[in-house]
Formats: sequence, C-alpha cells, structure tokens
Amino acid sequence: MDKKNKSLQDIIASYQEIEMKLIESEGELNKELENLLSINDSELGDKLDGYEKFTRYLKGQINYLKSMEEMYVKRRRILDNSIKRCKESMAAALTITGKNKIKTNEFNFSLGKSEKWEIDTPLINDEDKLNMIDDGIAENVFKIHLSELKSKYKNDENIPDWININEKLFIRVS
Repeated sequence: MDKKNKSLQDIIASYQEIEMKLIESEGELNKELENLLSINDSELGDKLDGYEKFTRYLKGQINYLKSMEEMYVKRRRILDNSIKRCKESMAAALTITGKNKIKTNEFNFSLGKSEKWEIDTPLINDEDKLNMIDDGIAENVFKIHLSELKSKYKNDENIPDWININEKLFIRVS
C-alpha cells in the first residue's frame, strides 16, 4: 500500500505486524525489524502531521464561523431594533393623528395597547399573600399567578402599590 494512502488504522496494524514478527524472532530486533520500525515511524509522523494540519485548519474554520456568528448576531439585533423603531414610529404616527385604524390598499393598521405587569414582591404584606393564596392567584410557595392576578385587578380601581403596570403602544398589521 502506498505510504500516503495508509490510514492511521493501517499504520497501527503495521505496528501490530511488527510486534508479531518480534515475538516470532523471540524478541530479537534484527535489521529488517529496525527498518520496518523506521518506515512505520516515518509514516506515523507524516500521518500525525497531516492530522494536526487538518485540525489547525478546522480550528481556523471554527474561529471564522464564530466571528461570522458574532457578526450575524449583531446584524440581527440591529435589524430587530430597526423593526422595533419602525413599529414604534407607526404607532406614534397613529397616536399623534388621533386615528386608531387606517386601511390602505395593502394593509389594515390598528393601534393596540399591551400591558406588562410587574410585581414588587417585597411590598406585599402577609395578609395580602394569604388572601391571594386563598383566591387561587398565588401558591403557598408564594408564586403569583400573573394571569389570574391581572384578571382579579384588571377592572379594580384600587390596584395595590406593589403592582406596576407598564403600558406600551404597538401596531397591528393584518
């Protein structure tokens, strides 16, 4: 087999053949075995050099791909932010003009409102905690069920001070 076409497994098999010949010669390392060992060592060294060069190439590819990932993540974030700013500008335009809906030949635009509820848990007293547990909007481990809490206080004029409601305008396109 040609030296360059030998696989790493072929080279290892050659070492095992040399081992068997050494056993057959009762451990005597003769000129033929020394020559075979030298050839095999050379082939092994060349093969390992090839593997290392390929490994270094792959590491270069990995570094290149990582830099491309970083570039694409940054690019995606820029595009995400651009979309967000466009949508906010569209919502602001409808707000400023006092229109809630506009129909064009291509799209229907309507102004909507989303709410983000946040709970300032340290401000909740023990009595309110127990009441929420009894009402089924919190667990004994005191995990507030936000959707149930929203339902309970949605139309209530006396929202506790530990509930923060952040409203955000958004645009719907259909």
